[in-house]
Amino acid sequence: MAADSEGYIDLRGDGRVVLYKREHLKNPKWQARISVPNATGYKVVSTKTADFEEAKRFALNLYEELYMQVKAGGQLRTRTFKQVCEEWKAYVKEHGRTRRDGSWDTTIERIDSYAQEFFGPKRIDTIGEPEFTEYWSWRRQNYNKKQPTNSTLKRERTSIMPVFKFALSKGYILKLPETNTPRVKTGRRPTFTEREWRSIEIASEKWLAEAKGTAVYRDRYYAQKCFLTLAYTGLRIGELRRIRWCDLSPIPHKREDGSIGKYLEVYVSQGKTGSRTAIVYPDAEVALRKLYIFRYDELQKLEPGDAARHPDQKEIIFCHPDGRVISEFKHSFKSLLEFAKVPIERDGKPRTIYSLRHYYATWRLSKSTNQFLLAKQMGTSVDMLEKHYGQVKTGDVAAQITLREPSRIEVRSKVKIPF
Repeated sequence: MAADSEGYIDLRGDGRVVLYKREHLKNPKWQARISVPNATGYKVVSTKTADFEEAKRFALNLYEELYMQVKAGGQLRTRTFKQVCEEWKAYVKEHGRTRRDGSWDTTIERIDSYAQEFFGPKRIDTIGEPEFTEYWSWRRQNYNKKQPTNSTLKRERTSIMPVFKFALSKGYILKLPETNTPRVKTGRRPTFTEREWRSIEIASEKWLAEAKGTAVYRDRYYAQKCFLTLAYTGLRIGELRRIRWCDLSPIPHKREDGSIGKYLEVYVSQGKTGSRTAIVYPDAEVALRKLYIFRYDELQKLEPGDAARHPDQKEIIFCHPDGRVISEFKHSFKSLLEFAKVPIERDGKPRTIYSLRHYYATWRLSKSTNQFLLAKQMGTSVDMLEKHYGQVKTGDVAAQITLREPSRIEVRSKVKIPF
């Protein structure tokens, strides 16, 4: 044990445990700088004492604790869950929205409501399956309004995991923990019968006409086109929100009579199972063409001038007048179902916008569409189709997906539509 010229005292003679005092302080306490084998970096802490022998005992004991911690698979640079969570919050605040262009607000609210209270003081590298098992049991006994269901707990798990992924990226943990999340019973999601969907489709025109000249007309116009597109493509609502005009492209295909027609294809860049292309059923193509014309006319009014202004090809299709993505359609969906006098619940389960995707799946399966092709179209698996109700499409496959000849779709307008 020796002190160097700068006052650093190497307690073990190998640089692993070093004591020193900060200069320019009135009553300096001993600081300990510790490193252990098989771990990067140093642990620097205050011994909280000016007595050398007390500081020495503290530092050597801490070294032994950290050595065993690292040997057991832990990390030297550890943090509590609360510390990592606060660091993660600052990170997402600086880097903006989620990968799917959503807000982190709901995620943070879920973490702050319960996970912070339970996991907050725990070292994040010690949280594993046993701790999560305790958490799920604790959560069932701790709630504000009603006891959480397994689905609620599963959503909480989804909210908590970004904190652990952040901790992994920072080197605070070596791997993501097992969470032992309560199982959610799988079952058929509520859908619509073909008769119900036809009623909704017909009623949507009257629902839209009712709002003509009012402040909600644009909202209903975009909502109606959204619902038609979902019901006739099988896209997820989150996927549809990210579709841009440039993601639409026609696929030439020879008709039975020898003439050339086309199918419309949409590129899904951030689907749940990765990127893919999907065929747009003709009814959805009509909806998208009308939406393009609506947006074209809107831009002329927003920015009048001599030159006609087409929508930017990189613009999100379902957007507000200023180009921001429309993030919510659920109130319009409920309004339309009430207008169409179609029950909002079926078999005790509420119908949501996702029911339109389920309708598409059951409708296509009822028309004997090949399950593999349908799974590819919807960005899912045959197994999931079988449980709940098929990367690149070509004109040959599109006929099977739509069970129609290539369209001769025309939407009368002077506006040149690029798809």
